Amino acid sequence: MLNILVPNDYSPEAKNALKYAVEFAKQTNSQLILYHAIPEVIPINEIPLDHFYTDEQEEKLLLFESFQNFCLAENIVYTKKPIAFVNYCEHVADGIIEAVQQTNADMVIMGTHGASGWTRYFWGSNTSQLVTKCTFPVLVVPYPFLFQPIYHIVYASDLQQIEEELDMMVPFSKIFHAVLDVFYFDYASAESEMMMMEAEQYIRKHTYQNIRMSIKKGKPDLPIDEQLQQNIDTGNTQIVALFKGEHSWLDYIMAGSNVQKIVMSSTIPVLVMNKIA
Repeated sequence: MLNILVPNDYSPEAKNALKYAVEFAKQTNSQLILYHAIPEVIPINEIPLDHFYTDEQEEKLLLFESFQNFCLAENIVYTKKPIAFVNYCEHVADGIIEAVQQTNADMVIMGTHGASGWTRYFWGSNTSQLVTKCTFPVLVVPYPFLFQPIYHIVYASDLQQIEEELDMMVPFSKIFHAVLDVFYFDYASAESEMMMMEAEQYIRKHTYQNIRMSIKKGKPDLPIDEQLQQNIDTGNTQIVALFKGEHSWLDYIMAGSNVQKIVMSSTIPVLVMNKIA
């Protein structure tokens, strides 16, 4: 069982991610933790702060009431009682990180506006900031994507830590009995050839039989997020998984390409995990 933190600012995007999270939790027998960030503000003209925002207990009650009304409106049955957590924070991403630590959450599920209309302006969003800072798994759900049975997961890898990363990805895939499709973009070098051979050998010997490797021809003139979009069958893939790291391929192989861009441009949920140090 997982403890899943779900940030909620009551926006359509957050409610869409909440609907996804409920179905995800039901599939995995997990505990939902509803979260809301209360902005830290300085009252103007000495007006007391409580005239601007409710206290934490009132916010928790609002989270519960909103969740119950949401489930009724969407005809959702969720038998576990969710946990509510709120805190004051200057930046929402920092508030979420604190909430994960305080509640011992295993992962975060939160929403974005999705690919349509996203520009560099939006990359400073709460989701983007969290993906940059987090050391825990974050599953980003683009609006208006709805939960689907998970049977095919694309795991985009640089193959440099394939064994350690599969140790994290395989248990997740096993929950759904999903095919774990390792995507690798080959830029035709001796080092790349060696890594592919070693990865294929390791995968053949792995006890989880639902792993396969998909080698794609790398295009140096095309950003990696566009290459992923061109190669992923979005109608047959429910999650894209990425490992972020200080010196990841997502940061420096393709100019102008990074984890945030992939997260914000994807039309299907993206699971972001931390590279092993």
